[in-house]
Amino acid sequence: MSYNRILIERKIREFLEEDSSYLDLSSSTIPIDAVSSAKIISKSIGYISGLEELTILYNLLDVKIILKKKDGDSIKKDDIIAELNGNTRNILLGERVGLNLVAHMSAITSTTFKYVSIINQSNKAVKIACTRKTTPGLRIFEKKATIIGGGDPHRFSLDDMILLKDTHLKFYNGDISKILSEIKKIASFSKKIEIEVEKVEDSLEAARCGADIIMFDNFTPDMVEEAINLLKQNKLRDKVLIEVSGNITQENILNYARLGPDIISTSEITQRPSEHIDLTLRF
Repeated sequence: MSYNRILIERKIREFLEEDSSYLDLSSSTIPIDAVSSAKIISKSIGYISGLEELTILYNLLDVKIILKKKDGDSIKKDDIIAELNGNTRNILLGERVGLNLVAHMSAITSTTFKYVSIINQSNKAVKIACTRKTTPGLRIFEKKATIIGGGDPHRFSLDDMILLKDTHLKFYNGDISKILSEIKKIASFSKKIEIEVEKVEDSLEAARCGADIIMFDNFTPDMVEEAINLLKQNKLRDKVLIEVSGNITQENILNYARLGPDIISTSEITQRPSEHIDLTLRF
């Protein structure tokens, strides 16, 4: 997948500005023309991502970087991730920004891999997706890390698609038919419409009124099973995609996957990644 390199570069410039508004005081005693070699080394087991970002970072700082891994590769303790050669001050200037971003993205990628592996081992054809619960300013990196881990990014922004939540339905007194009718008047043909339902029987109304995707948020497995069976009985299951979300964990995901939804989304991937990736830079 091709990402907006201009956007990534702009954000990395902002990260550098945040970390060093004027100068790096700690490195000020190092001769300005000093040159060094350094290595970025893994201290954890997992999967690496953020290496394109690391390359852009050190290119901006005019430091030569040789990658020893590629995005999505498995890593173990003491693996060399990258080798650096260039101005010593510039290597240090980029150190914390680079390590923080790569570690964060790798934690998300490693967590996504865990979820995807659970599904793959169960032989269920279910997509694992993250949500829009991302860290402000880091969404492009967190979504990208999810994709590298084998997951689906879901929406990148509010204008990607239409997702009608309980908060939208509140203004229509829960009238699914009315809200879908109104949104279809202004929606482009290019945008899918997803709606969250709160009751099993509401899934029928959503499917009949032309929703493309129905979200069962915070449904128990029994409720999801009942809703899917209801759609099947009314010959509507194949007319919609089913997304299950809310309180999904690695421990309970198979309870939902066995029911045959199309998508299972979880905010854990980006908000609370279960995997921790630690990296270090050594001269």
